[in-house]
Amino acid sequence: MQQTQRDKIRVLIGDTSVRSRLVLSGMIDAEPHLEVIDTAKSKEELLDKAFSAKPDLIVAHYELTVSGSLPLFETVNGGDSSMLLMVSQEMAVETSSFPKKAVAVRRPIGQNSYRIAGDSVKARLMSSLKDFLIKYSVVKASTRKKKEVLTTGEGKLHYHHLWSTAVARAEVPLNVVVVGASTGGSTAIEYLVKEINVQQPTVLLVAVHMPEKFTKRLARRLQKLTSWRVEEGYEGMKLAPYTVVIAPGGQNMRVCNSPLFPNQLSVKLERSNDMDTPSVDVLMLSAAQCAHEQVLGIILTGMGTDGTVGAQEIKKRGGIVIAQNEETSTIFGMAKSAIENGYVHGVLALGQINSIINRFAANRSRNHMLQRKAIG
Repeated sequence: MQQTQRDKIRVLIGDTSVRSRLVLSGMIDAEPHLEVIDTAKSKEELLDKAFSAKPDLIVAHYELTVSGSLPLFETVNGGDSSMLLMVSQEMAVETSSFPKKAVAVRRPIGQNSYRIAGDSVKARLMSSLKDFLIKYSVVKASTRKKKEVLTTGEGKLHYHHLWSTAVARAEVPLNVVVVGASTGGSTAIEYLVKEINVQQPTVLLVAVHMPEKFTKRLARRLQKLTSWRVEEGYEGMKLAPYTVVIAPGGQNMRVCNSPLFPNQLSVKLERSNDMDTPSVDVLMLSAAQCAHEQVLGIILTGMGTDGTVGAQEIKKRGGIVIAQNEETSTIFGMAKSAIENGYVHGVLALGQINSIINRFAANRSRNHMLQRKAIG
């Protein structure tokens, strides 16, 4: 399955030269994590499209910007370059690594020198843009929640809770929270997602026994409750922070490592006709085998024993497993099985689970504390 457009960083190109716009468009569209959504040939057109198209990045010749800048965009490489890389203020980067000079392309002296050296400038721009995407974990801001403030070396950037876009690779390993449920699970998952407030890079993976179409509806409902991006998993999907990924109905979802970048996790799907599909065991097993102690497994309400084998693997690999208690469960089956087999570190009421997610994400190196204290 081809990579879908929804996980790409959206780029607007501005240049007075038709040839330059075509060359840049070809270069940028060739990158798997980028897509050109439009081009502009004048200051007025660039300004209009920056507002209407709401791109994540603008790559533009200095002449087309107003004093080297556009409202609602931060100039990443400063005002002394012939080509500017501009980042939407509705994007954020790691506080400690906001780049002051992500693109080291100096503005040539003389009016004609840019056009003469144009191809060289574009090649260097693309090289720097690739470095930028690889080195920095860029995330797209949501427009659904009230604004918060992130302080960087460049001053204060206003942004909303973060939505993730695909990046070339993850510098920091993700916290992987795997939630499994069956009967009564959709209501419990809605409660967890509505209350989630994790500040560290975390992805939430969900497997709940539902047929096709029902998981799509669940994803739509969850999206209304949170500023995190919520969607069904798809083949080859790269796992990114601040995302809730629902295993699609009728399929089992696995977590896979990238052979080149071990910290970059992705999704693999496989059809299944089993009653317990999407399988909690399959998702938990694969997550534990890829992310080891970075995994927090959560077994919620549901009938049967699905999740017990997965819980065993998470515990074996150094992760943490918690289960919903009987009092707040619709059916105390899946959680009871994992508890009775000795694979659960603690049992909690539904309303207490988010606090454990926060503590796990904040400091995985203190997981022993969770085992001793938080969930006994």
